[in-house]
Amino acid sequence: MANRFQITVGHTQADINGTTNAAIQAAVDRAAAMGGGIVTILPGTYDMLDSLHLRSNVTVQGAGAETVLRKAPSVQSTIPAFLGYGHYDISVAEPDKFCVGMGVLIQDDESKGFYDTVATLTWREGDRYGINRMLNHDYHVHNHAIVTSVHPVVSGCDITRATVADLAIDGNRTDNAYLNGCRGGGVYLIQAHDVTIRNVGVREFNGDGISFQQCVHTTIEDCQLVDNVGHGLHPGSGSVAPIIRRCKCLNNGNDGIFYCLRVTYSLCEGCELNGNGHDGISIGERDSHHLIRNNVICGSGRYGIYFRKTIPTYGGNDNVIEHNRIYDNGTSDGAAEIFMEEGIHRVQIVANRFGPPHKPAAAIHLETGCEDIVVADNQVDLGYTPTIEALESAVSMRTPAQRLAVGPDQVPPGGLLHLNLPG
Repeated sequence: MANRFQITVGHTQADINGTTNAAIQAAVDRAAAMGGGIVTILPGTYDMLDSLHLRSNVTVQGAGAETVLRKAPSVQSTIPAFLGYGHYDISVAEPDKFCVGMGVLIQDDESKGFYDTVATLTWREGDRYGINRMLNHDYHVHNHAIVTSVHPVVSGCDITRATVADLAIDGNRTDNAYLNGCRGGGVYLIQAHDVTIRNVGVREFNGDGISFQQCVHTTIEDCQLVDNVGHGLHPGSGSVAPIIRRCKCLNNGNDGIFYCLRVTYSLCEGCELNGNGHDGISIGERDSHHLIRNNVICGSGRYGIYFRKTIPTYGGNDNVIEHNRIYDNGTSDGAAEIFMEEGIHRVQIVANRFGPPHKPAAAIHLETGCEDIVVADNQVDLGYTPTIEALESAVSMRTPAQRLAVGPDQVPPGGLLHLNLPG
């Protein structure tokens, strides 16, 4: 470990000097070529015309808040020709707005979520640019196809054992178009495993603060996700065993933490989720076996914790919510601190403190069809009307004899098969 390759990036007096993503990327790629290493980004503001693309076995570290990666203003053009799925080039009506090396988003009115394409421009020939990733969709002129220079500020795709730490991301939201969380965020990972994001601040990104999709063993700790347009954190699409620890999700436009589809066996602890525009934590279809403990969840526009409506038996089942402080949610809407839509099964809500409430509401509301819900040993302040709003048969008030098998240590054999991974 003492001989591990190390390299610095800075405005001046560094191994690689520069003020844009190109200098940082050159250092990261050099470390990767050496089999891994540590890239230190010296204090300063760096303009990001494309993502900083993380590489396997490389640690990228800054100087805390003094190292700022700032999203460059976005430009946009219509696409004048039909673009086909699987191709590696695009036609652009106003090509001079763009340049090789720029990160772009390709989309139309019919592409949503993962059907958008985020890529880097690799070559130019007239009004055509090459891209480094294939198009995920057919994009049509009659569906208003466009290309926009928006992208994650930091991204990792198909990598293992990488770290990014001790830096700040300025999303420059007023000068940038929106980027959906399935394809981006201030930090974005997809099919990236054993990645750590530590002490990274993401502010003012026109999208999610941190989004990770189809990832295993992602650790996000001591991060600050503040004033982003979308969610603060977006664990998504089949991710397994993430750890979210001591993070602050403050004043984001949507949810503090949005568990997307089939996220399993997470630990979320010691976080502050305050002032987010929609829900503090949102849990959806097949989001199961999570341990959510020792968090402060307050000031949400709607619910503190929301279990979304999904197909019966495939909801946010088998989750433990314990030792949290949940209060003052429903600032613009919402009828409970915790709200479960119909058909949620096997959730333990134990030893939390509820209150004071923002307005008269239930501490916990369960829609019909919820089953095997344990509500025990909670402290509920005055002002809730009623404390629990549910069918009596759905709720047990007894301390559970055994906690559900939840959290990263409980992933069973075969728990990664949906990602075509062993284990």
